[in-house]
Amino acid sequence: MEEKLNIVLNKTVDNKRVFGAVVNIESADGRISYSNSVGDIEKNDQFAIASITKLFTTTIIHILRESGDISLEDTIDKYFEKSLLKGLHIYKGKDYSNTIRIRQLLSHNTGLPDYSTEKNGKVKSYFDEIYEKDVPITFEETVERTKKLKPHFINGSPGKAFYSDINFDILGKISEKVSDKTLDTLYKEYIIQPLKLEATYLCQPDSKFAPIYLGKEKLYRPITISTAGASGGIVSNTSDLIIFLKAFYGGELFPEKYLINDKYNKIQWFPLEYGMGMMRCKMSRLMSPLFPAPEILGHSGSTGSFAFYCPSKKLYIVGTINQINKNPFQAIYLLLNSLEQ
Repeated sequence: MEEKLNIVLNKTVDNKRVFGAVVNIESADGRISYSNSVGDIEKNDQFAIASITKLFTTTIIHILRESGDISLEDTIDKYFEKSLLKGLHIYKGKDYSNTIRIRQLLSHNTGLPDYSTEKNGKVKSYFDEIYEKDVPITFEETVERTKKLKPHFINGSPGKAFYSDINFDILGKISEKVSDKTLDTLYKEYIIQPLKLEATYLCQPDSKFAPIYLGKEKLYRPITISTAGASGGIVSNTSDLIIFLKAFYGGELFPEKYLINDKYNKIQWFPLEYGMGMMRCKMSRLMSPLFPAPEILGHSGSTGSFAFYCPSKKLYIVGTINQINKNPFQAIYLLLNSLEQ
């Protein structure tokens, strides 16, 4: 088994697009445990987990939900001044901003555009800007950028989802407001300290972590990532991530009933779908008839990071390929299918 996994991992690093990869795989019963790295990243290196951070934010929302501090049916005008929200979601001439609910934010069912990747005429996307230089962004700026873009549908539209970082940026701010604690404190108090995570923290402007590649170019963007907050600001390693992922799906952090997702909707990146705070990849075949692709639940990140649970195989898999221009799903499925149970 280990030899097969090593072969797959070695093939993943081609030194053309992928220059380093690290993975940690564990079964629910502990009988399977595999950890390895190839290329220019070591097994215990910290890396920017990007949007896997959204699983951490989802955890905080569920904890606040369980304590009664928030309801998924709350509208965001309960937490923000109307002046901030005005014009955030105008669809066909009507302003729906005050009707956006926490439930819709969590499932990317708001219809809000994504300031990170979408452009408005000659105005660059935020991703375009951070490719060029390491720049910060405030919450207020993310809101203003979103207002300059067109929403994709009316919030709450059945069967609709559009992945947008602003949804989790807002969730992060709501979490801070209702708890009267910073996001950093919330992560530490409810996740990092209880799970005894030693390499996980909210990125700071001077943080050190494995470089991220855009093609062959190395990008080091600690200032940018330090302002990504609830949508993508955490740094971690595979040892910590596997502990977190098992706790997330094992009911250690919040009631397991909150994991019941009966509605997953397609987002703009095939083959991904989104439910309540998590991604799903579910296809009968992903690469070829030789490689069946079982359902996996969790999250990936724009840096090539991944953290998924495979229910049918009862396996957890986390890691990164540290490449923006290549998604990690082929590697994930090749690794999962190399395991014989």
